[in-house]
Amino acid sequence: MKIKTIIFAVIIIFLNRIDIMAEDFIEAAEFVRYFDVPSSHITKFINVPYLDQKDIISGCEAVSATMLLQSYGYYVSKHTFFNDYLIKKDWYKSMEKNEIFGPDPNSAYVGNPYIESGENCGFGCYSNAIEKSINNFFAVNKINYQRAIAINGLPLSFLIENYILNDIPILIWATMDMKPSKLTMSWTINYADENSPYKIGDKYTWIGREHCLVLVGFDYYRYYFNDPYKAHGIIGYDRNIVEKRFNELGKMALIILNN
Repeated sequence: MKIKTIIFAVIIIFLNRIDIMAEDFIEAAEFVRYFDVPSSHITKFINVPYLDQKDIISGCEAVSATMLLQSYGYYVSKHTFFNDYLIKKDWYKSMEKNEIFGPDPNSAYVGNPYIESGENCGFGCYSNAIEKSINNFFAVNKINYQRAIAINGLPLSFLIENYILNDIPILIWATMDMKPSKLTMSWTINYADENSPYKIGDKYTWIGREHCLVLVGFDYYRYYFNDPYKAHGIIGYDRNIVEKRFNELGKMALIILNN
């Protein structure tokens, strides 16, 4: 009896020493967390692990990118992706010049997504910045058989036909809850990379309510998404509204393909 007790105690101690509370291990459960969506009325649906952005308030791009990576079996959490792989730059107000400076969102995430409002709060970034960030993940982890590709300027009908119908989920840029977009704060660009259509010193105005989510399916009436905003889960939005918001954000999308 004593031997059994000792063995049991040793096992417990050993398990306690394993850092099973590490974030990546917690989120590993998301690999098998799929949501049951009634299939009778859905033309096409792709199972993609779901993550919400409740603890990364303005980090929809990083969270959606993580969902996309997890759908291909990559073992990474949303916080790890944001902290270690997402290209990001702060914005700030120069009291001397009474001017706001920040990066081009085509080149880097703007601000801090953990801050909801105020100085250096999170704004977001666009498809080219996420392409570079996901490919940064691939490079660091020596993954050379896949790559992220930003596909901009193409209609949703093309994306559905060429990717969704071939079981390839897509990041798309639209708006939160598919509400109308609006122009908000402007700043002077102080960082731009090779993907930028702007140059240092240009003015940029942010498109308010910008949102990135994962397109996973469709039917005659709706497009279906893994939507991290407000823990929406898998949600369907009217096709016409989605297409309108998608167009307002410049028809930006991103996929992962094999090399």
